[in-house]
Amino acid sequence: MPDDTDILSLPLILPNQAQKHVTHNEALAILDVIVQLAVITRDQTVPPALAAIGDRHIVPSGATVDWAGQAGRIAVFTQAGWQFLAPQPGWRAHVLAEAQMAVFDGLAWTVPSEGAAEFAQLGVSATPDATNRLSVAAPATLLNHAGAGHQLKLNKAATGDTASLLFQTGFSGRAEMGTAGNDGFSVKVSADGAAWSTALAMDPATGMVQLPAGAAIAGGSAVAPGLSVAGDADTGLFSTAPGLIGLATNGTMRAQLTDTGLQLDVPVTGQAVTQGLSDTTAGRLLKVGDYGLGATGLAITDWNDATVNGATYMSATASNAPLVSVSFIGSFLRHNADTGIQQLSSHAGTPSPRQFIRILAAGVWQPWREIANQGSILGAVSQSGGVPTGRVIERGTNANGEYVRFADGTQICTRTNLSAANANTALGSLFRSSANVTWTYPAAFAAAPVVQGDCDDADCWMTCAAAPGTASASLRALAAVTKAAALTMRATAIGRWF
Repeated sequence: MPDDTDILSLPLILPNQAQKHVTHNEALAILDVIVQLAVITRDQTVPPALAAIGDRHIVPSGATVDWAGQAGRIAVFTQAGWQFLAPQPGWRAHVLAEAQMAVFDGLAWTVPSEGAAEFAQLGVSATPDATNRLSVAAPATLLNHAGAGHQLKLNKAATGDTASLLFQTGFSGRAEMGTAGNDGFSVKVSADGAAWSTALAMDPATGMVQLPAGAAIAGGSAVAPGLSVAGDADTGLFSTAPGLIGLATNGTMRAQLTDTGLQLDVPVTGQAVTQGLSDTTAGRLLKVGDYGLGATGLAITDWNDATVNGATYMSATASNAPLVSVSFIGSFLRHNADTGIQQLSSHAGTPSPRQFIRILAAGVWQPWREIANQGSILGAVSQSGGVPTGRVIERGTNANGEYVRFADGTQICTRTNLSAANANTALGSLFRSSANVTWTYPAAFAAAPVVQGDCDDADCWMTCAAAPGTASASLRALAAVTKAAALTMRATAIGRWF
């Protein structure tokens, strides 16, 4: 005979057993825990510090301390401490903290809200049927978001099926919107639920909107057009007479389209167009050639006089140009009476074009500034009062080495073939060259530069014998071991040329 019951593992009283009441009481204690099972929580991973005798919990995964390794079991607090009971598939426990029933499926405890519920038919104050499997009778139906957006999805099996919203009167269709019989969105209406007319259709490939039954607007008038602009009731299209379409603004007809032509009742000829090369009359249309547009440009003899806003000019000998006797094409843009900007372009400096720009500030023209491009970025740099007046980068080579100058004042000089006779004169624990090497820079600096370098030999390097000057530097070779042969030194000086 087994010692425990097959299902609940309750201890059995054995024949001739002494102290039978102990076994009996143990079985009653187990039944006391699992009959009408109600637990406090099922998600608490740490045993409560102030548990009362009889408190029960479902131990979750990840439990610690006294509950470690007891996931899924029922923990009951007794006078002897925490005791654990292993559930059987199908056990039910009411979770007090959640006010819902949990069921053990053999692996884990689950509640109805964590699973998927399926119903063949569902009615809310209404009776569902085989077609209307969800039926709701209510003043309104709310489908709310769950923290973000919300979509109502109507899915159909194939293109020829229907996915739509049907509006009825007395269970007879009156309007339908959706994809009915195809994948194009449409709106249909019916007067009797039998005959339907498509009022609106949209092509799913292009989004093109169609009005298959047409759209009729009131004929209207100039002061109240049949098709008006939102917020401007007296501007829009109207019918001036059968077969005629009028365009009205501010309640007045401005144009009329007939079957023979277009009548315009606003000026487009005569005073409606510019009357000269620099006509600034407001409201006039610009002719080709005016302001130098579409032609060779307006002639100019002094670029200070080229102040017509938006005009294009052309001259080969005009004064106040950035280059003398050079043909320029220029334009002027005005901000107000005292400010503007002028830009000139020329083929001078072939093969690269040259462009210049200057501004009018407080009625005074400022100096011309050349616009750098691929053809003009390299060349001689220069400056006046700290303002660059030449190219952006200048590179040169002479017997003293190579140099690079930048328009911002930076200068870099290099020399790769300086020679020290040796490095065999003791200098503390090191050795230096017996004579210093003077390097005259390939280009002078405005102030003493930073000079650095190295030697083309192992265990030796280059250093300055004295503070560098603006035109030259005194250098020497240093070595960790004596060097009797000549040493080649490479030197770099970095500073400013202005």
